[in-house]
Amino acid sequence: MGAMRIKVLFFGRLREIVGRAEEDVEIGVDDRLGDLYARYGAAYPEAERLRACVAPSVNREFALWESHLRQGDEVAFLPPVSGG
Repeated sequence: MGAMRIKVLFFGRLREIVGRAEEDVEIGVDDRLGDLYARYGAAYPEAERLRACVAPSVNREFALWESHLRQGDEVAFLPPVSGG
């Protein structure tokens, strides 16, 4: 099984939870978007609690958790927006 590198962007509350706005990560060639988020959920339980409200995107287009990832993809996790 090989590996690929992708860029992950965090916005809003997720950026606060993980402590950075972006990072480059290595993933397996069979990894899906949900697998990637599960990594962050395991490391940051508060991120896992937000999962049902997070809108994931790949290369600036909304995507499904089941979406496969490819070398060089840009993934963004968009949490719910609050405000008034």
